[in-house]
Amino acid sequence: MIAHSAPHSVTTLQSPIRPVVYAQLRGAQRADTTGRIARDLAWQWVASKWPRLLTSAAGMDSDHYARSAPGQKLVAASQPGGGWAMTVAFDERQGSRTWITHVEIGHVNGLPRLSLQTGCSAQIDAPLMVAPPRLLGSWIERLELVDGPVGVISEPRSVCDPDQLAHFLAHVTSPARTLPIIALANRPGTRFFGVDPAGLATAVRGLAHVACLSPEVSDDVAEHLGPHLGVVAGAARIYGAGEAIAASSRSHPLVRNHHAGGSSPANAGAFRRQLCQRICALSVRHLVDAAASSPQTRSRQTADA
Repeated sequence: MIAHSAPHSVTTLQSPIRPVVYAQLRGAQRADTTGRIARDLAWQWVASKWPRLLTSAAGMDSDHYARSAPGQKLVAASQPGGGWAMTVAFDERQGSRTWITHVEIGHVNGLPRLSLQTGCSAQIDAPLMVAPPRLLGSWIERLELVDGPVGVISEPRSVCDPDQLAHFLAHVTSPARTLPIIALANRPGTRFFGVDPAGLATAVRGLAHVACLSPEVSDDVAEHLGPHLGVVAGAARIYGAGEAIAASSRSHPLVRNHHAGGSSPANAGAFRRQLCQRICALSVRHLVDAAASSPQTRSRQTADA
């Protein structure tokens, strides 16, 4: 939690913070320029959304920067080992939540590592729609980032022939993969995947890969991975990360488009939002599980029992 000095509501936040988006990505090249560009993009993101928090360019190059505005707070500082971190918090204009995003840029084994986590004050009685911060998309568009041996991009990958299928299956089963894969399949004679693949890939960039399998190779997926892990036309199979591919299909769920008239643009858009929410929830599952198993949480549950 960042320290607040001004008497805004972000300074008196009482509700627990609920994590809603988490991403950690590696740079492909051993270059300090990746970290510098990532930092510049973070400052550009702040300037575009909260211009009152960045009144001059001087703060961007300082070792420590802190500024407050009504309902807003930002702290940025250099970290040991050449790293950098930034936390920004703001109150919703027409809502009751406070949102907090924490960014870290560092190096692991000589390679850049970028981390981003967004959370909000928990409000059980208020609906919550989550979308990844635009900063994550800017990183994907401007930097060469990887997930294991595979690049992280904002476009869907086509899987139409045996060679592409072999690469797809190797990626699905790779222990080095840290991001889920959303596998879509279209119906023969159509281009209907249940969702616009390009729009979905943009929505989940940095949080998941998107692959489009043609009818010529779709059946082969089940033959290689098992009948409970195949792809279905018009639905989305999510191959979870950090889970053995032989695990229960619950770890690699099949999400169907249950919106009436799913082929219409409006309902395809609803399915895209549904999948994006699912991917965001998967990105913070380890944080939620860790919080649920913490001694403090267990003691509160015992006290409430």
